[in-house]
Amino acid sequence: MNRPLPLPARDWALLLTRVLIGVVMFAHGYQKMVINGIGRTTEGFENLSIPLAIVSASFATVVEFVGSAMLIVGALTPIMCGLQLVIMIGAAVFVHGANGIFISNGGWELVGVIGAGLIALGAVGPGRFSIDHLVRGRQAQHRREVERFHAPQPMMAQQVAHVATTHRR
Repeated sequence: MNRPLPLPARDWALLLTRVLIGVVMFAHGYQKMVINGIGRTTEGFENLSIPLAIVSASFATVVEFVGSAMLIVGALTPIMCGLQLVIMIGAAVFVHGANGIFISNGGWELVGVIGAGLIALGAVGPGRFSIDHLVRGRQAQHRREVERFHAPQPMMAQQVAHVATTHRR
């Protein structure tokens, strides 16, 4: 039968996907922030005619550097995927789109594949091995405790007997 992976394998696949995409994006952010610096990164964006080069370069640098680390650990995964997808769309539109598909010609295949991975992760979530999963579990536990605290408590037998004898008098 053609079925999705069982849950444990699916969680490992999602972890591997997050780590691989996160490492690639982190490397690009590290290059922009540490190796080139924001000044040279902005100059590069200006040379590529990317609008609002300083804003675009700063956004891309921070999202790639910080957002990829958050993606690796599975924290705020849908948001991080969305922000990084904005960068991939910008890279496709302003840099790679006119060069065809193949990366050897400066094409969009790498940003397209990364973008597809980001869409998939954002759609299905980070899996069990993630900060998001831990947070959801704690939130659900807290909700259950609050509901249990506020739920009407059943009367114990002694209370029922006491109420019954009190009302007979």
